[in-house]
Amino acid sequence: MLNKIMASAKGMNKEEQKRLSALFHTYDVDNSGRIEKHEFTTICQELNVPAQEAEGIFNRLDIDKDGTVTLEEFISGFQERHEEEEDDTEAKDKQSSKNKEQVISR
Repeated sequence: MLNKIMASAKGMNKEEQKRLSALFHTYDVDNSGRIEKHEFTTICQELNVPAQEAEGIFNRLDIDKDGTVTLEEFISGFQERHEEEEDDTEAKDKQSSKNKEQVISR
């Protein structure tokens, strides 16, 4: 199952995937294979993440809205974030190139 999850995490290198898997298992305090909301909230409190922000992160990760986050949801949620960051970087690079072209053509 882990290989299936990791295969679906396109764009992430194996090191990132392994770190997310290890992080998930750290958060899964009771080893249920799911991070319950109270587990996530406790970790976020320890990391000084504001409650409202923690709630938003949890809700984004809990794709099926069952009140828990599975390893697949966890990795998928961070994969989406990874892709958003790549898209932002590509957009900035394109804008920078366009600006350089405009300066050169003047």
